[in-house]
Amino acid sequence: MKNTLLKSNRLLLRAPEEGDQQSLERIFGEPEMMHYLGGAWDAKQVAESLQWWRENWGVNNCWYGILLRKDTLETIGMAGFTENTIQDEPGLELSWFVLPEHQKQGFATEITQALFRFAFDDLSAERMLAETHPDNPGAERVLSKLGFECLGERQHSYDYLPDFNTQSLWALTQENWQQEVTKKC
Repeated sequence: MKNTLLKSNRLLLRAPEEGDQQSLERIFGEPEMMHYLGGAWDAKQVAESLQWWRENWGVNNCWYGILLRKDTLETIGMAGFTENTIQDEPGLELSWFVLPEHQKQGFATEITQALFRFAFDDLSAERMLAETHPDNPGAERVLSKLGFECLGERQHSYDYLPDFNTQSLWALTQENWQQEVTKKC
């Protein structure tokens, strides 16, 4: 598939395209999907974000892409990372969004592991970060299972994520990831 960044057993991550607007409206426009991030986005917010992701694909380690099932090429979410976007915390900030009907099937874990390999092996990143809402146990389970350490809660406001003012900050270093990989071999 054209513009594919990553492949895993069941997933592909490809560059965002102009035609992804409707899929992204489903992801970011549904209250259930954006519950922990302050609420659903309107079509204009989705369009602006899509344009930014397209223009910045691969620039300064910005890699937010469309998550597809490999067997059906169905869009099931979005995933990726950006560099140095968390105030006073150097590293690549990881994010993923998986549509409700595709959750609890290991897709978030699978794409995150692929993103680790890309970040740590190909880009020689030193540190991955993630922010979660303190009341989002699903995201915290994924991060904990993958070896992230919770650094505690912090307060920060984002213009584009109203009501996401309190975050749990998670971190994983390349060294700790390598130790986790070695344990599993």
